[in-house]
Amino acid sequence: MRKELIVAMLVIIGLMLVNIPINMLNPVCADPNGGYPFQTTDDIVVNALQYLRNRQTSDGSIGGFSVTSWATMALASANEDVHKWGNLVNYIHNNVERLDGNIATDWERYALAVSACNENPRNFEGIDFVSKIEGFYDGIQIGNPTSLYDDIFGILALRSCGVKTETSVIQQLRRHILSQQQSNGGWGDVDATSGAVMAMIAAGEHPQSTSITNAISFLKTKQAGNGGFESWGTANAASTSWAIEALVAAGENPASPTWLNNGESPVDFLLSLQRSDGGFNWATGQNMNSEWMTSYIIPALLGKPYPVTIYESDNGDDGGDTHDPAGVWTGMIRIEGKNNTVWNGVVNVSESTITAFNESSGHMETYTIPYPSVLGALDEAADAGQFSYYVIYYPSWQAFYVKTINGDSNWWHYWVDFTLPMVDAGHYELTEDNKEILFGYLENWTAHALLIAIDKVTVNVSEEIHVQVQNETNAPVMNALVFVGSTSYLTDENGNVTLTITTPGNYMIYAEKNGYVRSEKIAVQVKKSIEIVKPENGAVYLWNHKTKLPSKTIVIIGQIDIEVNGAESIQKVEFYVNGELRFTDNEPPFSWQLNQRAFGKKMTVQVIGYTFTDHALLRLYDSDVREMVVFNCFPFFHR
Repeated sequence: MRKELIVAMLVIIGLMLVNIPINMLNPVCADPNGGYPFQTTDDIVVNALQYLRNRQTSDGSIGGFSVTSWATMALASANEDVHKWGNLVNYIHNNVERLDGNIATDWERYALAVSACNENPRNFEGIDFVSKIEGFYDGIQIGNPTSLYDDIFGILALRSCGVKTETSVIQQLRRHILSQQQSNGGWGDVDATSGAVMAMIAAGEHPQSTSITNAISFLKTKQAGNGGFESWGTANAASTSWAIEALVAAGENPASPTWLNNGESPVDFLLSLQRSDGGFNWATGQNMNSEWMTSYIIPALLGKPYPVTIYESDNGDDGGDTHDPAGVWTGMIRIEGKNNTVWNGVVNVSESTITAFNESSGHMETYTIPYPSVLGALDEAADAGQFSYYVIYYPSWQAFYVKTINGDSNWWHYWVDFTLPMVDAGHYELTEDNKEILFGYLENWTAHALLIAIDKVTVNVSEEIHVQVQNETNAPVMNALVFVGSTSYLTDENGNVTLTITTPGNYMIYAEKNGYVRSEKIAVQVKKSIEIVKPENGAVYLWNHKTKLPSKTIVIIGQIDIEVNGAESIQKVEFYVNGELRFTDNEPPFSWQLNQRAFGKKMTVQVIGYTFTDHALLRLYDSDVREMVVFNCFPFFHR
């Protein structure tokens, strides 16, 4: 009964492995004569390749959709021309639509296979796999924040596509993986640790760095008595393959005496798993997922860690940087200081040269950031706004700390599109998807920002303005102060407030609340609800026609039509001359002809607009006044 239970568990584990392609490792072995690594002409490799060919189906796949990608990498590691492997490359082309758009590792595994086919991963079936993978990048890590495998495969896949190690995405992923290393030197288990070692070294980590040597020491503690490496409860082909690949990447020889356990090396363990048909078992006596295990073991035997190939473009370069060094980010940046807005405007930023205080050396030093960054945008804003800022660089963290902006120190936070990143401003690379940066001074470890929305920015006098205040997550903010000039209003429980402005002019409306960075200031123009549009100020009119003659005041010769523009709410207009009511118009367009005897007489024309209330009573809405000099000797000729 116990034996049957163990077998059942192993079958379940095998099925889990089929459905979770990120949990795998690849081995590196010594040949029977002690030489390491194996050659493609050695029988063990030849037989393994023949097994994969025998398992290939007519559509070109080997072991199913996911396993075909690993088989393709195995063939490439053995210097096989995959285009001569039946319909294999056609299968890779024809099944792109099966990739899950929400799973980063799907695209990363496929990118590794596309590169192994020596196909262009930047334009494969019309897809740029580099851009697709980077689409899962949030400025800190790739894909699922709770998983490290998409970050590990992210580095391996991007490098296989020809992306250079020095690009910010790869370096940030390396830092993120490093930050997850545990005190025992590992990243949880053999599989994750081996993958992290390969990814970090592919990203430029020195094989003899402390993090790598600690990881290798951790792997040593996980070696089983049969020489293999344990995961999923037993020493197995996948974990041992990946551990061997990690050892090779770190400059270790997995067949050396250092890696013998009871006289058996990891390579010996893999060799013990090969069957007479050339394929490999998952574990001793356990034949599961053989195409998959064989695909893992071949690169390990050949001493080729992932990525086994790096795509080279036709013009001989390595595919170039992920980002054009001359690329320019254009967007808004707003800097809200302790007591006022420091600057708000549009900047263009590409690479930047930043002067910062090196916390280790104690000197001011210059640093080049070769991509559009948040810190670079701050530098451009400081130049445009003529304000100062001060930055400290911490070499041990490889991080920039913005200490002071425009005299305010120590409490600066920043958001990109109102998301608070967990990476320093120098290492946040801006993309075309980013639109707005906010730096905010807030004396609080917990950072929040206010957003303000106004239903209209051009209104008439006494017209209602509806304002809503939210936080950075678009949740309503109650009891926020909304300022209009020196007047303030409190938002309700839904973050709303309705206000009116009774004096024409231009106003800035914004919100503040303790514990929040103030909102953007939005300009609102308040116009008169009623306005005399004819005659115009500083114009001369001859018998109702405007002339080109200049004047400091309005001059009227003959009659003149007083024309009025009014808001839709205006339902009655009264026309006054020198304070005396002369005409009432109850229907738009509102106008009245001034035609009275005068010779150089100064007159004041005023219009008053009214609207009906709910009780059908008239109330004063707004008014406008024009002063003019009138010459009209024969008014009866012009009636």
